[in-house]
Order: sequence, then C-alpha cells, then structure tokens
Amino acid sequence: MLVKKLIARFINDKVLQNAEHCYIATAAISEDGFDLLMGRLSKKCHVDIVTGLDLPTDPNVLWRILREYSDRVTLRIYTRNFFHPGVYVFDMPYRKRLAFIGSSHFTLSGFKDNEELSYQVDTEKTVEEIKSWYTGYVEDSLDLTEKIVQEYELIFPLIKERENTSREEKKKFIELIVGTFDFPNP
Repeated sequence: MLVKKLIARFINDKVLQNAEHCYIATAAISEDGFDLLMGRLSKKCHVDIVTGLDLPTDPNVLWRILREYSDRVTLRIYTRNFFHPGVYVFDMPYRKRLAFIGSSHFTLSGFKDNEELSYQVDTEKTVEEIKSWYTGYVEDSLDLTEKIVQEYELIFPLIKERENTSREEKKKFIELIVGTFDFPNP
C-alpha cells in the first residue's frame, strides 16, 4: 500500500501506540521527529536505530538518546558509505509485524510536511526480509558513544551551514528557472 504521509498511518492506525519494538534505518534524525515518535510510543516499546551522519542529525538528539533514553533506545552509526534509507519496522501485538519503506527520514518534515512516498508492507516474509537487511547494517555499525557525539558536535555546525547554503542556492535556481521559462504557478 502506498503511503504519502507516514504520520497518518503511524497515528490513525495506532501503530506507534501499540508497537512493542521498533527498528529504524534513516539518513537523519531531527529533534521534532524524535519527540513525535518517542512521545507516542508506549514506554515499554524498545527502539533500535541505525543512522549515518552524512545528513545533519542534531547532536542534541544523540545526547538525549545517551542520557535520557539509554534504557529504551539503541542507536548505531553506519560509517562505511553514504547511508540514506527510510525504513521503519514495527513488532506489534500478537506477533504481527509491519514495515514502511520509502523516502521519509526520521524528521517531522519527513513524516508529515515533505513530499515523500513510502510503501507499507505487512506480509510476514517481506517484513522478515527487511529485518534481515536491517540486521546487516546493525552488524556493520558502531555503537553511539559520548566520544562520537563530542567529535560530531565539532563538525555539525559546518554540515548544517553547507546544507543551508545548498538550500538557498537551490531556491534561487528554482526562482530563476520558473521566471525564465514562465512556468505556471499552482
């Protein structure tokens, strides 16, 4: 099933409310996305995350995982290549499992604001294949440590600045081509 806004499935279908375990592979994590997910998951739900640090993940989220959520959240850092998945797998009651695969990062924008596309999977065999894929990345990743966060904090402002510059350049380019070719605005 195609899903345009993950937040709708996560909340309306009570996925977050009923999840017993959650596995996430994502390119980036924002504080608002983290707060949304953690605020709606059961306190008994454990969350395993694999992320890269290629796209900006706020160091505050990493510190919070270490300091406030170490009993519920395990985070690993994939470093071998540019890491860009958007995968969410949920173990639900009564041995039911479902997964969402798509372009949505672990951010509020990715869940509800951006133009994203995900696909919901609920067949046992396919969800198991996705979890097996996920496990491969877990095994090739590093545990999040205070040392990693401290070092990442030093370069995060530069990563964020480059991202903001890139967005501004793209915005100017879009304004130029829309003006040049006189595309109709919706």
